[in-house]
Amino acid sequence: MRDNTFRPLLSSPELARLQRLAAAQRQLESLWQAAVPAELAGLSSVVSLEGDCLQVATRSPALLAKFKQMEARLVVQLNDAGMKINAIRWRVQVELLPHQQKKAKPNLALSEAALCALDEAARTFPPSPLRDALAAMVAKRRNSSLK
Repeated sequence: MRDNTFRPLLSSPELARLQRLAAAQRQLESLWQAAVPAELAGLSSVVSLEGDCLQVATRSPALLAKFKQMEARLVVQLNDAGMKINAIRWRVQVELLPHQQKKAKPNLALSEAALCALDEAARTFPPSPLRDALAAMVAKRRNSSLK
């Protein structure tokens, strides 16, 4: 693929604006991470800067209380680093614990030979819930493989 295909997109004003916003967000985040104690650095992140108010998200109310205790010092440090803020607005943004997160379902695809064998088995069974379940499963798998 030639670079000329993407040249108009790369020079578009919309992309330039998004690049400036992303660079500003990265700069805010790096200033924040430098001001926060190392043990708390990964537990919060900058959401945005609105006027002279920095918005920061943290993971729990307990961390929020800890950050609020340090707020005055953080404002001074951030102002010394070049950020002009008067206040920090806090937000709790709870993440799911690892055991609460949904796990990806394994791929349970069946080969055509397996589907044929299950279909044949379903036909040989007498009328029963098992036969109906096998027939429904084969039909569903065949329909999903056609999509």
